[in-house]
Amino acid sequence: MVQRFQSGAFVQQCFAVHPLCLSLKRIDDDGRLVIACTSCRMMHLMTPTQVVGRVAAVPLGGEVETPQAQPTARESLEDCLRAHPVSVTIRELDVIRDQVGLRCGECRRIFDMQVSGFESLQKSQS
Repeated sequence: MVQRFQSGAFVQQCFAVHPLCLSLKRIDDDGRLVIACTSCRMMHLMTPTQVVGRVAAVPLGGEVETPQAQPTARESLEDCLRAHPVSVTIRELDVIRDQVGLRCGECRRIFDMQVSGFESLQKSQS
């Protein structure tokens, strides 16, 4: 049996107590971010309504080439998760304002998200 909690309190507690134990696994078929916590063994689901992306740092000694058709922030986040999933981490979490900040260490992108729902899942111990 799986227990479901429709609150951001559990992911907020994980982020406050053991942030390095949280890892972003994937974006599921419903567009939710799936985050696993190795410490409390919970899965946290977040439903983003808006994703804004930006480059955290511009490489020194050269100009950045701008492609003709730039992907959306959500597409860039999905690309990061496919190419280097271990590098995408949670940098900020505010369940009061329903905001989550992610950072990709590999490509130096920052993603700010507005979230419409939080859900946490935990298998019951039997």
